[in-house]
Amino acid sequence: MKIRFCSCLLLLSVLLGQAVVAQESVANSLIKDIQNAQQRLSVLESNIARESQALAAEIQKQQKQVLTLRRQTAAKRRVLDDQTLAMSKIESRLDEWQRQENYQHNMLMDVAQRNGLAAEQLTSMSSGLANSQGYLLTLAQQQADSLNLHWLEQQILLPSGQYRSANVLQAGPVKWFLIKDTQQAGLLDEENKVQLYFEADNAAQILALHESQSGIVTFDPTLGSVVKKQLQQETPSQHLMRGGIWVIPIVGFGLFALIIGIFKSVQLYRLPKLQPMLAERIELLQASNEPSAQLTNLSAELQGAQKQLVKIALSCPSGEERDNKLLAFLLEYRQKLQSNLGAVAITAAVAPLIGLLGTVSGMIETFKMMSLFGTGDPAIVSGGISKALITTELGLVVAIPALVIHALLSRFIRNHNTQLDTTAIRLGKLSMGKSNATEFTEQAA
Repeated sequence: MKIRFCSCLLLLSVLLGQAVVAQESVANSLIKDIQNAQQRLSVLESNIARESQALAAEIQKQQKQVLTLRRQTAAKRRVLDDQTLAMSKIESRLDEWQRQENYQHNMLMDVAQRNGLAAEQLTSMSSGLANSQGYLLTLAQQQADSLNLHWLEQQILLPSGQYRSANVLQAGPVKWFLIKDTQQAGLLDEENKVQLYFEADNAAQILALHESQSGIVTFDPTLGSVVKKQLQQETPSQHLMRGGIWVIPIVGFGLFALIIGIFKSVQLYRLPKLQPMLAERIELLQASNEPSAQLTNLSAELQGAQKQLVKIALSCPSGEERDNKLLAFLLEYRQKLQSNLGAVAITAAVAPLIGLLGTVSGMIETFKMMSLFGTGDPAIVSGGISKALITTELGLVVAIPALVIHALLSRFIRNHNTQLDTTAIRLGKLSMGKSNATEFTEQAA
């Protein structure tokens, strides 16, 4: 047993020695591997450092190139913007020149048409301004020749529609005529139509100018506009007739409101004047020595509504009965004063609405005319609008006075009723004897 145990111990020691030797060899190999890895890591770090420096230099170089390209792009963009701005300025200037040319061309065409240019010359002028120079020179010469005054024998058109031979003097766009046998003179338009006959003094100056080449002439600086305005003046009846059928109800409402206003004004004017402090006077008379005689004299002074209020107050000894009769009389009297007054207020409200209705109808007719004939002639549009606005004008002319009349009459009636209400309230608080009430009632009757 001892021999086996010793052999086991020997074997175990051998095995432990081998394990220690193996462990040392493994540690040595691991140390060598770590050293080799450290060497490779240092080599890689050195390589990475060299490559990083190269890449940083390349990046810096590329950044410089980018900055250079940006500066070049900004410079080229500024040049392009300047060119675009210059082109836009040139285009706007060309458009302005084109508008000026069109304006000048239209002015020349207008002058040519007003001076009776032939159709061939108008066609030649429409092709450009260069073809208009000859005509402009001719027109300027004609205008210069027109300043040399001389009389011509021409046919003129009278307002009656007849043609008559007369002496005509032209100075620019202004024409005068003289009929020697009738001693008539005046102004002509461009078509030799008589615009205006002069009075005797001005006609004598034209005759002196014809005979002695010296005289004072009268002319229209507006070249006929004032004469046309005078010819277009219309009477009030003509002005109303232009408003159409809607004028009839407006005028009817106006006359109705006027009649009621006059009637109510006369009615209110004829009302008796109210006596101030009536209840206080009756109370003082009752405390006097001879109340019956004093009340008789007071009854002779009173008239109208106040007399009826005093009669009711003195004939009813009971307070409640007296108040009911006073209130009934005041309501009836107030209704009498305010009767038919609401018609004036209705007229003030309805007349503008009828005028507006007439305006809308007129505008519809105007738009129909515009759809048929177009908007080329301003007279069609302006004439229709002016005709449509006549009803609105007339409606306001009727409504404003009606509103004023209603306000004045209502204010007068309100003040009158307020004074009567105050008198009735004070009379309702009086305490009167039966004998005095009977006496005053008989006297009032």
